[in-house]
Amino acid sequence: MKVGIVQLEAQTGRAAIGHNRDQACQAAENLFVEGASLVVLPECAHYQYFPSSSEMLNELAEPITGPSVRRWSELAATYRGYIVGGILEKDSDGLYNTAVLIGPRGFVGRYRKIHRFGWERAWLLAGNELAVFDLSGLGARIGLLICYDLRFSEAITQLALAEIDLLVVPTTWTSIGKRVLWDQNGYCPQNHLAIGHAYAHHIAVVCADRVGREGDVTFLGSSIAVQPGGEVAIGPLDGHKTAAVVTDLQIERSRDKRIGTAGNLLQDRRAECYKVTFISER
Repeated sequence: MKVGIVQLEAQTGRAAIGHNRDQACQAAENLFVEGASLVVLPECAHYQYFPSSSEMLNELAEPITGPSVRRWSELAATYRGYIVGGILEKDSDGLYNTAVLIGPRGFVGRYRKIHRFGWERAWLLAGNELAVFDLSGLGARIGLLICYDLRFSEAITQLALAEIDLLVVPTTWTSIGKRVLWDQNGYCPQNHLAIGHAYAHHIAVVCADRVGREGDVTFLGSSIAVQPGGEVAIGPLDGHKTAAVVTDLQIERSRDKRIGTAGNLLQDRRAECYKVTFISER
């Protein structure tokens, strides 16, 4: 499967959304022209990540039928492809951080971020379910998460047990709470998470991030695509530059959970033993 990654720098403010959307959609279109069948955009792709107030957040947010999803739907229909991207979703009960999956026939589904980060806890509602998408047009089973979710191994384990081929993660990786932003090889800390999950569960993983700064926070870029088994297919991309790239993911390898002749990641699970006994020193 040819997968495209769009690494963006979003201008801030309500007035910049149209410009950001045009930039993102042009990059996505270029990747479809290059042969991508799936294009992945960052979390909250078309607008700044840190709103200055709840009022500003309401101005940034849009319904699932809003302009971002409409533009993505037009692109997906034109190129017979798929798009995953992040929006601030405005629903009747409140606001969510949402990843949307669009296919050639339009809206396929959404995932609402379960694990909220920082300001999100005060102003956004949390999602409450994982979702797996069987996509006949790609011949693939896909799971979606968003950014901070990647730290919670229980979520990835449940998606892996649902036998996904590919985990897609729109992200906004930040400098918050990190002593080292990029290591000597140019990897940000979250790159190691993506590689580790691809290795541990034998699934493909794609993460699309943004670059730039908002206030005192640096966005890390470093978007990455990882083959089932943990080999890096492309990336991490430059932490300071926008980019749009295509890579070939061998997602069919996700369906073989054997480790040579030594083990099998599904058959060797012992869920009945996954409990903790507390023992105190006497």
